[in-house]
Amino acid sequence: MTRQRQSEQGLSARHALVLADLLSIFASFYLSYRLLPTYRPLLRPGDFSEGPLEIHAWMLLLIVPLWLALLRRAGLHAETRMAWRVVLGRTAQVQLVGLALLSVAFFALKLQTASRLLVFGYCALYVPVSLGLRWLAGMLLAAHRGHIYSIPNILVVGTRKRAAEFIRRVRHAEDMDCTVLGCVDPLPEQAPAEVEGAPVLGSTSLLREYVFSQPVDMVVFAMPPDQVPGAHELIEAAVELGLRVLVVPDVYLPRIGYELDAPEVALETFAGLPVAAISTLRQPWVYLAIKRAADVFVSAALLALLAPVFVVIAALIRLTSPGGPVFFRWQVVGKNKKPFVGYKFRTMSPDAELRKAELLAQNEMDGPVFKMKCDPRITWLGRGLRRWSLDELPQLWSVLKGDMSLVGPRPTFKEEADRFEFWQRRKLCVKPGITCLWQVNGRNHISSFQDWARMDLEYIRRASLWTDCKILLRTIPAVLRGKGAY
Repeated sequence: MTRQRQSEQGLSARHALVLADLLSIFASFYLSYRLLPTYRPLLRPGDFSEGPLEIHAWMLLLIVPLWLALLRRAGLHAETRMAWRVVLGRTAQVQLVGLALLSVAFFALKLQTASRLLVFGYCALYVPVSLGLRWLAGMLLAAHRGHIYSIPNILVVGTRKRAAEFIRRVRHAEDMDCTVLGCVDPLPEQAPAEVEGAPVLGSTSLLREYVFSQPVDMVVFAMPPDQVPGAHELIEAAVELGLRVLVVPDVYLPRIGYELDAPEVALETFAGLPVAAISTLRQPWVYLAIKRAADVFVSAALLALLAPVFVVIAALIRLTSPGGPVFFRWQVVGKNKKPFVGYKFRTMSPDAELRKAELLAQNEMDGPVFKMKCDPRITWLGRGLRRWSLDELPQLWSVLKGDMSLVGPRPTFKEEADRFEFWQRRKLCVKPGITCLWQVNGRNHISSFQDWARMDLEYIRRASLWTDCKILLRTIPAVLRGKGAY
């Protein structure tokens, strides 16, 4: 059976709102219980013990599904950019309806006064608590949507009416932000100079080279693929790099070698349009959400815990190598070749970049990456920092920001990525990480970049929470044994 999915951004936004509402329900109920001894004497004088929370918690079995159903019916889970006055009005309506329904149930069941007061307090507290958590969820969603990895770069195949309609839909979509890089066409000489403001880049014959060299996340066929020469080969090239290819579902797919029930094809909606998505990179949103939550929690905890270590290392770098900065600004490319600036503790002399050209002949790594065991540019302190991987610690900030993950293929310089073989470019289809299979499998003893790339592709193929945990656990003894980089 053909799989169906919805827009990943819209799906994550709705899940964030549901999670915020669940937290609001539990937090409001708990606060009402804690405040019950304070406000109960004001309403009903006399001695009364509210008892342990456990004897009241059963009410959540009724409150949680009822409130979620009412909130969904009020449209508070469907729209993520709703005016606050509308949110307040609809939330207040939910409270009134919910309180009325609960009151009927409590009256019929003849519950004790304390239980009723607990529910009244819950209903009163839910409005400010839910607004606060919804605001927080909105802030986190805005930060997530504004990240470079969350704004897909789209290359459109086609320049006619269907392409123009797609670009208009994308630019007016409420729950996503996209960048249309441009359009390609089988007959560019007959195409307009631009489509809805997107430039026409040239012929579809350039697609393979373009997706290799540029930060493209998605290729959209906004014209019948069977009218594009070599469409199957072009789609295969994009899919090989880990990119997603969207095609309007039609009779055209079988003509170019794809069936709607093929494992790499899924029916989705994108910008409100039904599309067939072709991709060999399948990472469930649950895995990505848990992985991101773990990245944030672990990186934030380690940054706070290791703050004194940062201060000591920074002071030592200043004392032993005063001619340069403490941090090395690591200008690399991440997911789908999108550039970002990472940070490491500086381990080389201030003129290291200027001296690199004279050392290229001594490169000990087979391939586009430069590695040299006895690099004369490394300071004596830097050699110690690298041995124990202490120079990598500032990358925790990149993990917290979302540029990197704890586990994933290592970032690479753009000039090195430009020299990858075509199949090696797939290692850039996921978020880069601090540690990876190459790191824990003896990176100092691996001199073939092809072997390194194959390890990264093996990780991408097997990526799961269990795989990430195993790599992290294997990283710890590797670091303790002083098996850092050259």
